[in-house]
Amino acid sequence: MKFTKMQGTGNDFIVVDQRKSQFNLTKPIIQRLADRHFGIGFDQLLILENSSKKNADFKYRIFNSDGGEVEQCGNGARCFYRYIKNYQLSDKLSIGVETKSGIIFLSENAKGMIKVDMGSPDIKAIINRNGINYYHVLIGNPHAVINLSENNILEDQYHEIALDIQRSWKDGINVGFMSIIDNNSIQLKVFERGSGFTLACGSGACAAGAVAISKKNLQSPLNVHMDGGLVQIDWDMKNNINLNGTAKVSFEGEVNLDEYS
Repeated sequence: MKFTKMQGTGNDFIVVDQRKSQFNLTKPIIQRLADRHFGIGFDQLLILENSSKKNADFKYRIFNSDGGEVEQCGNGARCFYRYIKNYQLSDKLSIGVETKSGIIFLSENAKGMIKVDMGSPDIKAIINRNGINYYHVLIGNPHAVINLSENNILEDQYHEIALDIQRSWKDGINVGFMSIIDNNSIQLKVFERGSGFTLACGSGACAAGAVAISKKNLQSPLNVHMDGGLVQIDWDMKNNINLNGTAKVSFEGEVNLDEYS
């Protein structure tokens, strides 16, 4: 099986083309491929497929490193766009892509920043979980956004809180820890379903950005600083929210799946 290793703001993926060949990647095989010591190593697997939808040029499916399929991934979408362009699979400036949560549109500006139209975020009232207040944000996939007062967000300090909140939801939830830097900037660290703390999370950045803009009166465009780098959120609270950032190919390779089955 041929694959392409990619990264968007440190959030890393492998992309596999299944338009002509089905590789039957089961949950245990995905887990072994994702292992950073015995496999390739990645946060998520992105599978390219043909789409039968009228407005979609391609379809892609997203699997976390634990083998579970999820609805959306902003950083993965940027990598998916770069993959399409890198292998000259489309000459369109704007590409429609079918995902589990619906069709999204991807494009690129003159500076190489890839824009992902992430749709309209649904922000619910603050929920209390064992003394922790957070916002529930649905933006393709579910997020819990916690606003912190400190900028130094330590993973060890918030690991158990993230797990506790995740367990309170039947299908799990991504947990974002946000702190405000200034009127146009926030710091963010996300504990993702099936992956744990990652260097970046695109949909998590959109969820936190939506909370920061609509509830904390921060200004758009909003800079979201994560361990893997910076992305920018653009939202006027009327139209769809947009995620902007880079995506790069790390390397290409082939793997013998018999070794993982």
